[in-house]
Amino acid sequence: MDGRDPQEATAAAEYQTALPKTVPMSVYQLPVDNKERDRLSLQHRLWCAFFGGLHPRPLHDAITERNMAAGGSFVVLDVGCGSGIWAVEMGNGYPQAQIIGVDLVVNTTISLPSNVQFREQDIVQEGLPPAESGYDIIHARTLTGYLKDPTAFVQAAYSALKPGGLLILADAFKPCWDDKSEPIPLLPNRRVAEAAPPPTGSWWAGWIFFWHQTCYTHYQTVATLIEDHPGLSHVHRERYYAPMHRSCDKEREELGHISNSIALGFCRGGLDAFVASGEFTRSEVEGWIKLIEVEFETKSIYTMWDIAWGVKLA
Repeated sequence: MDGRDPQEATAAAEYQTALPKTVPMSVYQLPVDNKERDRLSLQHRLWCAFFGGLHPRPLHDAITERNMAAGGSFVVLDVGCGSGIWAVEMGNGYPQAQIIGVDLVVNTTISLPSNVQFREQDIVQEGLPPAESGYDIIHARTLTGYLKDPTAFVQAAYSALKPGGLLILADAFKPCWDDKSEPIPLLPNRRVAEAAPPPTGSWWAGWIFFWHQTCYTHYQTVATLIEDHPGLSHVHRERYYAPMHRSCDKEREELGHISNSIALGFCRGGLDAFVASGEFTRSEVEGWIKLIEVEFETKSIYTMWDIAWGVKLA
């Protein structure tokens, strides 16, 4: 007994349960709190704006074909389901399907359709959750960059797919200027005096460059991961360019606003990881984020986003 009355002990237990769970920075370098889930839901809106729906038309057609092959009742695994919104929308769109979302920490605040379930699981340590006869679709968005061995994940996904099943991977790639040229990465106290950065230099490109050095250390493009697996064929890939600046043309104004919010939220969420690297002080990283904010207001810069999918050979 700890000397507290039962009501006090119950309240304390409920409070501890309500606290956001933590994940070691060596495993995942961003927070797993509600603010990050909101950012991931906003990122989902970005993908849907790219696609004009939940999926690009060619992928939508491939999923429809797979659904028909499964008799209208396929099994889908969403790995690194994040906020859970993709899994929920898949469940609503395909009510006869079974959708399983898995993540290090699952979102318990989202309302789930009856055909959607979430599982809290570390796929690196525990593997993918088994399906009785395999999965028809495995989906992983902004996941493979965090893995120390993304090719091992692709192999595990391949093994868990039914013959003819789809593996869908998506992730951000890197920044570019509006003419599609690559900017020079700018980092605080490195390579260039902050007072006179070159016109072709970018603080946002510097952030992504350092993120790949410290967090996405084993990054491979999603198309490469699928193309390099001998058991996957019919690879299809698409690339989209999201404006990071707000002052873009009216047709893409909302897309720029969403991209801007996602990127700055990403920077703020990654601040502790950059400080933990020992390369920069907290004040330097905070100043860096302010430089990125100014850049987004004054320069036309984009981020490339890739999606690719392949079919398991029969």
